[in-house]
Amino acid sequence: MPVDLWRYVSGLALALLAVICWTWYPLRNARWLREHPQLRPATWATAMGVATLPLSLVGYLLVCGQLALTQPEFALPFGPRPWVFVSLMIALGLFCSWIGTLCWNEASQRLPTVLVGPLIVFEILAGLAYTFMLRQSWPPLLTCAGIACLMIGVIYAMRIRPEPVVVSVDSKA
Repeated sequence: MPVDLWRYVSGLALALLAVICWTWYPLRNARWLREHPQLRPATWATAMGVATLPLSLVGYLLVCGQLALTQPEFALPFGPRPWVFVSLMIALGLFCSWIGTLCWNEASQRLPTVLVGPLIVFEILAGLAYTFMLRQSWPPLLTCAGIACLMIGVIYAMRIRPEPVVVSVDSKA
């Protein structure tokens, strides 16, 4: 298989996997939090952080290994400005990951799943906003069209109100 075709097919497969993961996560997380009301969302957010930290460290070591092989002049392990790197990683870990997960878990316990699920799209939109701010450019027209489709989809989904399920209790027990 030619390299370009392989990149395209693997990219499609990874995009599909991402959609599956981002569909599954908010639904399963909301269900789990509702099934365990005795646990505080802060406890669950901390547990997720503790569980994912080793994976992050493995990923970091892999990136360091790749940099050592491809760019030996790069100052490992923390780059040319280690205090800036470490400070930013701590800030991202606390403010973006932990507090973001804490807020998401609070919302998952308080809102119906039909509302929580579509709201995960805003994480993607925030990532796009950060990317284009970092690049100091506006998104291309096709990206703007995709953003508009995401927003319209979320607004449409938020308008749908699930009908409550009424279960009759049989008095003959």
